[in-house]
This record gives sequence, C-alpha cells and structure tokens, in this order.
Amino acid sequence: MSLALLTGCGKATGYHDATGGESGSPTPSPSPSPSVNPSYGTLYLDDEECAAPEGKGSEAYREVPCDAPEATAQVTLRLESGGAFPFSETVCARNTDFVIDVPVSLATLEHTRPTGEGYACMRNLKPPHPGDPGGGGGPRIEIGDCVHSDPKEGNAVTEAACRTKGRKGGATHKIVEILKDQILGGFSDPCDYKADAVFTENPLIDSDKLKNERVLCGKKL
Repeated sequence: MSLALLTGCGKATGYHDATGGESGSPTPSPSPSPSVNPSYGTLYLDDEECAAPEGKGSEAYREVPCDAPEATAQVTLRLESGGAFPFSETVCARNTDFVIDVPVSLATLEHTRPTGEGYACMRNLKPPHPGDPGGGGGPRIEIGDCVHSDPKEGNAVTEAACRTKGRKGGATHKIVEILKDQILGGFSDPCDYKADAVFTENPLIDSDKLKNERVLCGKKL
C-alpha cells in the first residue's frame, strides 16, 4: 500500500515589484517538505497520540487522530532512545500490547534508511489486549500469564495466550508465582510445592547455570 504524504497548502499570493507595488500575477508560496506527521504535534507518536498500521503486515504506523476510524492503538509511553527489541528489555508497562520501533517505522513511511533509536509502547484501543494477564503478549511473562512448555525444549518456556490450551504449541501452564535470583538445584523446591512445574526463562544463555534471574512457578492447565 502506498502512502500519500501530506504537504502544507498555502494560498497563492502576489509579489512586490521593484517599485514596491504589488503585481497582479500571483506566485504560489513554497510547500514545506513532506512529513508523516504534519498535523498532530512536533514529535511523531508522542505520549497519548494514536496510530494506524500502514498496510497489512507492515512495521510502519501512521500517526492519526484518536477519534479517526482507522486508529487502532494509543501511545502509553514514548522513548527517544533505546531499542524496541527485545521487547522484554523495554521499560514499557506490563499491559503494553506491542511496541513500535520508531526509526524503522519512520524509514518505511518516508522511504529512507532507519537512523537513531527510540520506541513507542502501544495499547490497543479495543480488545484483544495481548498485554493483559493471560493474553499471550506484553514485555515479560508475569503472574497470571500462561506459557507453553515442551519437555524436548528443556525447562525454558514461551508465553502463550491462556485461551490456546489444547492447541498445538498452545498454553500448558499458568504462572502462579515468580521468584527472583533463585538458586536451583539440590532437594528443595523453590516454589514450595505450590506448583506443578518450575521454569526458567533463559537457561541456555544465563551466565550462571544454577542461579537464574527469574524462576516461574506454573500450574498445569
């Protein structure tokens, strides 16, 4: 889908001749450079502003008025530095549905190369909300979220919407407790026997194979 970039429009005005009189031959005023954000503030996707996807499957989002019929999500937090991915390393709130990589989005809209950093934390204007507990998305796995566990993949898990229980690759456990900086091993159960399974998020890349930043206690669905 192509993007029609908006430009500023000015009325044609007359010009002054060397004697100071105004000529009757109008000269159009110059138009400003095209912009993806011509009307809604000085910062693209600022806090509380809204966006619409630029075509199906596109990484680009146009800024639109929040009451526009095409508006789909609103900015809950705008950062002008840092990276959008991995999502788990952003400072977005827990109920964030998705994140927009600002340089990539702007570059796609303006047909240029991505430059700089920055991202926008987004919340859908209407359900579904993947960032809600059990929704299958959001920055990190939290209490109330569901995960998919496959014994063939070790004890690492991936987040899945709770409603996908029973489907291939769907939710198998619901997280009931999260422990931080937990030492694993020995005969003790870090979840104090209140869970059916104990998971870690990144056991393959953790610098200490026994100590994990977060241990997830899961109940089987």
